[in-house]
Amino acid sequence: MRAETDEELGARIAAHIAALIEEQGTNPGAVARAAGLGVTSVRDIINGRARAPNVVTLVRIADVLKADPGDIISPQQSDPAANALYWSLDEGNKRRIRAIMRALVTDQEAQA
Repeated sequence: MRAETDEELGARIAAHIAALIEEQGTNPGAVARAAGLGVTSVRDIINGRARAPNVVTLVRIADVLKADPGDIISPQQSDPAANALYWSLDEGNKRRIRAIMRALVTDQEAQA
């Protein structure tokens, strides 16, 4: 398996952040301000001008977007919008969602 280049990694992170921003109906400047970052920092990440954002920056952005930082950097195909919705739930609703997902997987496996 070929290792990702820095450019590919940056593009993937940028795409995940951009998708979360779009889903939440906000903009890069508002996210940057809420995260306590420079007003152009998030836009620079999305546009590829910030080549290697540090972990603290990514965690701050994820917190503002109510996302798990791992979802922003994960190479796996994920749905950032669904993840953001999940992480915005209280613990009781998270448990319900996990139970529903387990039931759906069990049903799907039984049908296979």
